[in-house]
Amino acid sequence: MNNPFALFDLPVSFQLDQDLLATRYLALQKSLHPDNFSAASAQEQRLAIQKSAEINDALRTLKDPISRADSIIAIHTGEVENVEEKSSKDISFLMQQMEWRETLENIENNKDSDELTAFTKDIERTRRAILDELSTALDAQQWDIARAITDKLRFIKKLQAEIERVEETLLDF
Repeated sequence: MNNPFALFDLPVSFQLDQDLLATRYLALQKSLHPDNFSAASAQEQRLAIQKSAEINDALRTLKDPISRADSIIAIHTGEVENVEEKSSKDISFLMQQMEWRETLENIENNKDSDELTAFTKDIERTRRAILDELSTALDAQQWDIARAITDKLRFIKKLQAEIERVEETLLDF
């Protein structure tokens, strides 16, 4: 398991200094710029390209709260979870998911952009609250709880993509 925090010389923490991350990213990418390797061997050029790709992957991981949390859990537990093979056992959240999907479907059928705006705000508030829960669970090193919370965030992310699709559909009218 690669440690994206180590690559940027950052502490393994859910709360990140985004400005520091951006500064370190730019410095690393500048050091690996192809112009710096124009006189280097083909192998050195290839290694620089590979390192650059690794840095880009690490940046994506750290910028996405779900991937960042998954990375923190894996670093501390040594376990990488296959989220595709897993199903949620949180019945109340499953019921909430069904309710949200039904609400979104009704909004789309009624072509109600005001209701969509209110729904979008509610989901964003929920996402922020879940992110706070996740931060607390990670700080307390409650890995199983943190995993369950990242599952909720995965659903919210999919729901937000679906909201965007409905929004685009409503704007076409």
